[in-house]
Amino acid sequence: MSERSAEVPQDVRSLLSNPSLLLTTNPARVIELLGQADDSRSRAIAVVYRASAEVHGTLVPVQRRQVLTVDAARAGDAELAAWFGSADVPGQPGPEWGPQWASDSAFDVRFLRAFTGHGAPVTAVAAAVVDHRPVAVAGSKDGAVRVWDLTTGSLRHELMTGHTDPVSSMTAELLAVATAAVDNRAVVFTLHADGAVGVWDLETGRSAGELVDMAECAILDGRRVILTMGKDQTLQIWDLLTGARISAYPRVMDTGVMGGRVVALTAAVDQPVQVWDLSADRQVSECLTVVDAFLVEGQRAFAVTEEEGHPPRVWDLNTGHPVEGTKPAELKLSEESGLPGVSALTVVNDRAVAVTLDYQAEPELVGNWTADHLGQGASVRRGETEVLGASRVVLCAGADQVLHVWDLTTSPQPTHGIRTIRSVPPGDGLLAVSSDPSERTDRWDLIAGRRGDRTSTGDTVGTGPRVTSRPLALKGRTVSLTAEPDGTVTVLDAVEGRPSGRPLTGHTDRVCAMDTVPAGQAMLAVTAGLDQTARVWDLETRQQQDKPLTGHTGQVWDLDTTFVEGRPVALTAGEDRTVRMWDLTRAHGAGRRRSGHTGAVVALATTILHGKHVVISAGSDQTIRTWDMAGGQQVTDALHTEAAVMTTADVDGRPVVVTAGPDATLYVLDPVTGREVRRATPGGHGRVLAMASAVLDGVPLAVTAGSDRTVGVWDLNTGKALYEPLTGHSSRVTAVATTVLDGRPVAVTGGWDKSARLWDLTTGRQVGEPLTGHTDWVTSVATVTLPGGPAAVTKGRDGTVRLWDLTSMAQVDSHALTESGGSGATAVTKTDDGRLVAAISHDNTVRFLDLATGHRAATDHVLPLPVHALTAAPHGGLVVAFGPEVAVLRHQASATVEVEQGGAAASGAVRP
Repeated sequence: MSERSAEVPQDVRSLLSNPSLLLTTNPARVIELLGQADDSRSRAIAVVYRASAEVHGTLVPVQRRQVLTVDAARAGDAELAAWFGSADVPGQPGPEWGPQWASDSAFDVRFLRAFTGHGAPVTAVAAAVVDHRPVAVAGSKDGAVRVWDLTTGSLRHELMTGHTDPVSSMTAELLAVATAAVDNRAVVFTLHADGAVGVWDLETGRSAGELVDMAECAILDGRRVILTMGKDQTLQIWDLLTGARISAYPRVMDTGVMGGRVVALTAAVDQPVQVWDLSADRQVSECLTVVDAFLVEGQRAFAVTEEEGHPPRVWDLNTGHPVEGTKPAELKLSEESGLPGVSALTVVNDRAVAVTLDYQAEPELVGNWTADHLGQGASVRRGETEVLGASRVVLCAGADQVLHVWDLTTSPQPTHGIRTIRSVPPGDGLLAVSSDPSERTDRWDLIAGRRGDRTSTGDTVGTGPRVTSRPLALKGRTVSLTAEPDGTVTVLDAVEGRPSGRPLTGHTDRVCAMDTVPAGQAMLAVTAGLDQTARVWDLETRQQQDKPLTGHTGQVWDLDTTFVEGRPVALTAGEDRTVRMWDLTRAHGAGRRRSGHTGAVVALATTILHGKHVVISAGSDQTIRTWDMAGGQQVTDALHTEAAVMTTADVDGRPVVVTAGPDATLYVLDPVTGREVRRATPGGHGRVLAMASAVLDGVPLAVTAGSDRTVGVWDLNTGKALYEPLTGHSSRVTAVATTVLDGRPVAVTGGWDKSARLWDLTTGRQVGEPLTGHTDWVTSVATVTLPGGPAAVTKGRDGTVRLWDLTSMAQVDSHALTESGGSGATAVTKTDDGRLVAAISHDNTVRFLDLATGHRAATDHVLPLPVHALTAAPHGGLVVAFGPEVAVLRHQASATVEVEQGGAAASGAVRP
């Protein structure tokens, strides 16, 4: 729960003169004032605060202090980190842990703020202007559209869009959004998987109607009308002269002329099948209950109806006429003759029409619907525009029950990239609407102002062969950007239709969204690709501007550009359920020091390289990186290899990195060159889930835990298995750590069978009985040397941390955490007063537990992103992997602690 100070700063100078005030002020007010930053220090503070602005509102001041000190370290500003750390929080101790350094993989000075709240990936975003203020409109796979004020960050509206089909009870997925100013009113269009296009008023947040397909033009009792069909199959009749709605009929199957009258056939849920006279607005049919329906000779459809007081009647559905004098028994039926789903039919002038009401599918007409259509080309294909004179128009069934006709082709020049659309007044001109399919085009592309706009389901992208940007003027010529399948973006001359100059190259997969925006004298393009990056380009030089925009933790699905307080900004929508806003005028390189992983860091280890302590990290981006423990600089080039598990060891007197591939193959790599020190070894596991290293009589070993319920022990000198797989666990083995017991190397493993087991690596046998007590999976193991001998610390999904004496094989203590579930990570370190402390991660928090008392050893430490891995660092530190970042945290007055090297380091083992 966020806290609010009674003192509310009135300007940015008073706010930034006191770090305590910065921590206790409502984050929304802080963000608002940071827009006034006008000097280098104020701008640096603003950049650091904005880096995790979306989480500050959920934190109390002491937690904000923790996040801000880490973010300042990510920005490479040690002075600013100390300034945040000096902030006094009433009633709370000073910082107990602080960052020595942190990488800045996801730290980008161009980032302004994140908009959160969606419960699913955000797949569409567009900008608009409401009440002269810029807003972002974002659509998500959760079915909601959220509207945010880009100046204050506040949520203006939350719109629940999309039809729920009454038959399947499924709500059509939201695919895309586009904004426009219609008659000086800001609206958003929402495109759904069923083809429906909703229209919403951005000022009120209410529905403004829905775009509809024109079904027919007709004369009803001398009145000129137009019939439209919504995606929910509601037929609406509108007066052409006034635009007013005359009537509506839900679940219409078809329209036509029967007996000289304009009629509609309906099949509404829980209602009988009916035929309506549209002129008289009354039912003109009799509904009969079907007791049987079948096919004869596989072609002719028949139905049998029963009426009270009358014998059954047989109807030929191919002609619509009754078969007089024929009984069902007289027809030649086979076992496959049944015609399911036909439960009712409607009779008009002694002629029958049947409709299947099988609720597993949409209703369908059965037999021959013999009504004459109203005119040629009456059916309109979904998603197309009509042609009115030389204009392309769309029809909107407004929430005000007025039919609106909008001209999509004669709009004035858009303002700040926001399209303007004008209405066509109702009148006789509407009768000139063309029904020639060759004259129509896709209305969504015209609304969005681009061609082939993305309609994503989260797995596939694209409605057309290529994504094309809005047209723009470049060097006096009109051009547009077109995405090619290989990830390049071509600049096309709009007049000649040919490439103009060099393409934009850098994406490694197809571009799924793009936009352009002027920035001073330059014209910028922003692109997002399936390679999970967003990039900014100078169209004059065709060069990429700085590094890609980083911060999203998954696919970037859509983007748009606009202006906020006169500055061009980009809005990106992500798989991580956020919309992020970026300043396109800011130089990215300022303060950047330690870029690194582009995916989450999943494993950590420590070792000594060239006489210095280093941290080695493995990321989901399939790279391994080596960091100087003291300063955080990367001391080698990144190694490109898939490594979800990892440990370090010494082979032939030099440090190596041991990893396991998806097929359980073990790789022993030189951390500097990335070359294999030993030939890759087939692991024999189903999949390696955890790994540690040890030394047996001078021979380096790797110990692996597998999804096949076994433990492997490998000689790293020869690459061969030392023993047959060690068996005993009855389910997956998910954690392993090593230590020394009575002078012999041992391994401790934990698994889904709720037990931990001790293995003698000299004999390859299990030692004693399993360590039991956890009531759910054992998710992490660390080893530590106590005054009485070696011990193990296990964490379970049952929410407990347990300490085991490995000499007696007895549980020493058990401590309950405040929550259960999740895998988390565990490491053991030592404070300056000699206490052994277990560091335990949960989401984006690290908790410190005194292993002697079970009490908290320090205030929970909050990180900006989820914590995936922990390991002990030399001299009492803690290495933390959060999101794609690596940081070394130090206790403010930590004592010197010797950290066991090799596999013990990877498991967080320490000894006094």
